[in-house]
Amino acid sequence: MRRSLLVLSLILASSPLLAQGTPNTVEVTPTAGYWFGDTISRGTIDTVPFDVTVDDAPSYGVRIAYRFTPNWAFEGFLARGRADLVTGHSELFSGRNRIGRMDMTTAEANMEVSFGHSRLVPFLAGGIGAMRLDPTLFAGTGGSLSADTRLVGDFGGGFKLFFTPQVALRFDWRGHSVNINNDHDCGWWGDCHYDRNWLTFTEVGLGLTFVL
Repeated sequence: MRRSLLVLSLILASSPLLAQGTPNTVEVTPTAGYWFGDTISRGTIDTVPFDVTVDDAPSYGVRIAYRFTPNWAFEGFLARGRADLVTGHSELFSGRNRIGRMDMTTAEANMEVSFGHSRLVPFLAGGIGAMRLDPTLFAGTGGSLSADTRLVGDFGGGFKLFFTPQVALRFDWRGHSVNINNDHDCGWWGDCHYDRNWLTFTEVGLGLTFVL
């Protein structure tokens, strides 16, 4: 009797495991996250003669993935967030003033590779996309900024914890690097020096995945 109960328990426990990573399925994940900001160095923006930090801020969005093999999926990601703009860096005991805000809209296309088909499925993902940066400076700051859309690349990983074959808790850690300056200076002989400045955000996200 005990052996029969043990076998039955193992069957019930392992049956959902075979359903993870099913090809030709769609995974929809509403997500909430927190983005850790970065600093725009003085001189990167001509109209702002001091360091400006895009502060840490929450975000929300959705991930939609199409799984075409058990381990590979194509994923689209759309997220929005609003962060404060503050002066200076984030050194200990340094004074920082809030001078504005930045609305950020991110759209990315990623490839995802997962490992295994158990309840806990780790994965890696990366891709490229576009980020809309819409800054607003408060009156009296002495500068002005305009909205722009820039190239963004992302890479990271995470895991999915399946409660059933159709529902999972998803955790993401991603780095998003957006190009904010493409200025270049060409010398007398036509040799060009490119000054590429990247603003990098670290995202920690949590969502609930529905497999359709």
